[in-house]
Amino acid sequence: MVRNEREVLRRDRRTETAATALHIHPDTIAYRLRRFGTLADRDLTSTSALAEVWLAIQAAGALGLTD
Repeated sequence: MVRNEREVLRRDRRTETAATALHIHPDTIAYRLRRFGTLADRDLTSTSALAEVWLAIQAAGALGLTD
């Protein structure tokens, strides 16, 4: 699921362009982001929570833990 979040963040939170890049419907992106927020217990509309997620994704990538 991190791939979806990473694409959205790389594209400045533009779900339409991220969905195009991932070849999925924008509604699917929106659903997956809500689901991720629920599972991670983070409100992704909060700047601080979004920063935490972004840093965690970057750290995981640097450690080779993501695709």
